[in-house]
Amino acid sequence: MTRITSFFLPVLLLMICSSCEKVIDVKLEGSTPQIIIEGEMNAAKGPYTVTVSESVDYDQTNTFPARNDAVVSIKDLTTGFSETLKNVGSGNYQTILLQGIGGHTYQLTVVLSGKTYTASSRVPLRLVRIDKLYASASSLGGEDVYMVPVFTDPEGKGNYYRLRQWLNGVQIKGSYVRSDEATDGFTYEGNLWYSTEAADGNPKIKQGDMMTVELQSIDKGVYDYFRTLGVTIAQDATAPSNPLSNFTGGALGVFNACRSNKVTATARF
Repeated sequence: MTRITSFFLPVLLLMICSSCEKVIDVKLEGSTPQIIIEGEMNAAKGPYTVTVSESVDYDQTNTFPARNDAVVSIKDLTTGFSETLKNVGSGNYQTILLQGIGGHTYQLTVVLSGKTYTASSRVPLRLVRIDKLYASASSLGGEDVYMVPVFTDPEGKGNYYRLRQWLNGVQIKGSYVRSDEATDGFTYEGNLWYSTEAADGNPKIKQGDMMTVELQSIDKGVYDYFRTLGVTIAQDATAPSNPLSNFTGGALGVFNACRSNKVTATARF
């Protein structure tokens, strides 16, 4: 019998985090500037981008100074192939030849101001796809409408997911992460809740809007980063605190080697 769970509602998320997830202690850092590295690649054709910046004091704006003086490289630890990325400005570094492959582990290395920062991430073997995407009013009541992706976790524990959403090409702030530790083999179907308060700047879903949801299959280190990032600050921001990064050397941020599936649908409700 198919098992279905709605895990996107805030109340249920809180229950799941408190009852099914292992507790991770997150300590907030002070205002000492730190290097922030954000890199993402997948099993689709590149180029892939790595961004290098520097944090600012807590009481300053969430705009981080770019660092264009780094040497950035990515190595396929499975094949030994390595590529030095090209700086394209604004702290962004891009690949030219590298191609992500499912099951391969990649190491990102950043050398900056005499220090070396490294992170490794594995592209999952299996791509989990979104089977259906539709719009639905919140099951908690109210007038707001939310996206509802439907996908099934394959049997066998150790699968981790991250979901992002766009409305008419505008990304909704924040993202969701999910582990199958307590829900192995479940079919997931529930509202992707987000704040529709005007102060938060997210658009509301209307009839005929174009909705897009991305389902990333990620590894455990990336899952831990985004889960603890949600504890410290909003998940759409580059971290000025210290969630569980997969970088060594003291850098903040994450290197995410994932598999990605995007689905677009028209909002009808």
